[in-house]
Amino acid sequence: MKKVLTSVLALLMAAIMVLTFAACGGNDEPETTTEAPVAQSTDAVDATEAPSEVESTEAASEAESTEPASEVESTEAASEAESTEAEEVVAPTAKADIVALYNEATAYAKSAKPGFKKTVTTELQNLDMGAIGKLDMVRDAVGSFLGEGTETATAAKGKASDEIVKSTLSAADVTAATCKLSADGKYYEVEITVKNETNPLKGKSALNKFTNDYKDINEMHEGLASEGASAETITCTVKTATIKAKIAVADKSFSALDYTIKIDTVLTKVHYILTIKQGAGVIYTTAKFANFAY
Repeated sequence: MKKVLTSVLALLMAAIMVLTFAACGGNDEPETTTEAPVAQSTDAVDATEAPSEVESTEAASEAESTEPASEVESTEAASEAESTEAEEVVAPTAKADIVALYNEATAYAKSAKPGFKKTVTTELQNLDMGAIGKLDMVRDAVGSFLGEGTETATAAKGKASDEIVKSTLSAADVTAATCKLSADGKYYEVEITVKNETNPLKGKSALNKFTNDYKDINEMHEGLASEGASAETITCTVKTATIKAKIAVADKSFSALDYTIKIDTVLTKVHYILTIKQGAGVIYTTAKFANFAY
């Protein structure tokens, strides 16, 4: 009987221990499956979202800082373009700048070789040689050696021509210079007055810096000799030397060009059939260029 009770007690104790372990196991599982994972999940979300917000803010700041710079650059570019356009249509006012503009146009004409037509007319005005000067034969001879007459030259496009002189005028060679824009703003309208001088020799005068369309005293003596005449002295005094030009703003090409030259001329002891103590007159020359084709 005692042995049976001992066995029953042993079974009861074993059952109690099993239930106790089962209860302990049930209490541990919720702590590991609910609380710990939730904490880790929250931390993970916080760690992920926070850098994303920072990065988004930084990206937005960079975008904002980039856009104003782009706008500034665009504004500056537009301002520069407007400034350039404004500079292109401002006519020079200083004498040196106007002369430089004309020189540039002649240099471009020499290099670009445009086609054009040129007409040079020389008249002998107010000839005073006494009674003999009224004879047609004498009048024609004097006019001939002084270069009276009209000459026309045509330059073909693309062909070099000596009819336009590459100007080397300086401000010191000029007494006045004006420049204005044409009504449509496409051309400079230039007028230059070259200084007066006595006996303007070829290669040594302000006159020869922009034209060859006149005779100096050496050429006049040669002309007299060719007519069988002579003069003891010849004095030439430039009274007018004016250039007028229409120059394109875009490329400095000529649209029109002409100049006027008046030279008072006095000859002493002119011998032609008879000897004349003194003769005087005005040599008036005009040169006109037209039909420029670049």
